[in-house]
Amino acid sequence: MQEEISGMKHPSFSVENLLKAMAIVNIFETGKPFGEFAAVAVLNDGAGVSYGISQFTHRSGSLAAVVERYLKLGGNIGRTLFENALPNLKRAEPVVIGAYARDERFKKALRAAAVTREMREAQLQIGFERYLKPAMDECDRLGFVLPLSLVVVYDSITHGSYEKIRDRVSVTASTEKAWVTEYVRQRDRWLASIPRLQATRYRTRFFLNQIMLGSWELRLPMNVKGFWLRDEHINKILDFADESIGTRSAVGPNFEPHKQDHSLETPASSSSTPATTPQAQPPLYSASQVIWSKLDQADRVITNIAVRTDQVKSLWTTVVGTLWQTAWAIFGFLIGIPRAVWLTVAVIVAVIMLVYLYRQIALGKIRETVGSQTNF
Repeated sequence: MQEEISGMKHPSFSVENLLKAMAIVNIFETGKPFGEFAAVAVLNDGAGVSYGISQFTHRSGSLAAVVERYLKLGGNIGRTLFENALPNLKRAEPVVIGAYARDERFKKALRAAAVTREMREAQLQIGFERYLKPAMDECDRLGFVLPLSLVVVYDSITHGSYEKIRDRVSVTASTEKAWVTEYVRQRDRWLASIPRLQATRYRTRFFLNQIMLGSWELRLPMNVKGFWLRDEHINKILDFADESIGTRSAVGPNFEPHKQDHSLETPASSSSTPATTPQAQPPLYSASQVIWSKLDQADRVITNIAVRTDQVKSLWTTVVGTLWQTAWAIFGFLIGIPRAVWLTVAVIVAVIMLVYLYRQIALGKIRETVGSQTNF
């Protein structure tokens, strides 16, 4: 275990910066800077079961990799269940993913296995191999040395589709800040274009905010998805590394249950609202955060007014159209207009009303789509 943790180091990035990258992405995934080994969640993104300190998912194949490594290391808790499930965990069909997302017995086995050294070691190994090391290697390839660049690449590899978005960037990698800025903008637009991923735009909005502030060194404290990340959180893990290995070149979360200290944690939050725990929240927000918050509120009010206006127009169109048809039918009957005439007029009015209603519904959907792509 100590060898796996001590291997997480890099000549271009300090241990503190590697830990910042891990903490920020973990906050995105779990609400905490260093997630829990036993955390099990099923998000509304089609990825199925998400598990552990890096939220390894079924659809990405990382959950299968963790389970397979756990078995290889000799893990015994839930062994038979995991051996039977492993072939299906390697399949990414929606029906298979959905089945395991609903399987409470499987999820309980994952939580139970998390207390073992084998499962914790498996998570550390797979997390480093699949996400952090590739991000470090990619930064080396591109010549990037800024902490924010590392986090952007690391988060994209963790979240998925890094290569797809990378290939859309037209700026040369020799200008690190310009390349990363363009990449984040491209990724933000891509997330906005896919309905099931729109809710994850808090990631790119965080990066765009840091770029706007010029926070390329990611100096702490900072608000990450409602969690105030502070130096104490990073130092806590560094102290653990010193204590376990005797060197500050090692990094890794506290995997000893009896050593867990939650004094520096704020409750996990799924929203982007800043935390209210006094010890975790600085006394003031930055000016940019206040501005973005106010713009958010104004945009939501405008969008809601537009939606409600569409709904009111549709309602009155239906009411007035129905009353007009009824009045015309009665009037035509009383004055003796031939049935074919007033029936034809009624049908024409009904068609016009339906066309107008369709228009209102279409406009409402367009506004909802635009709203979901611009709210952050």
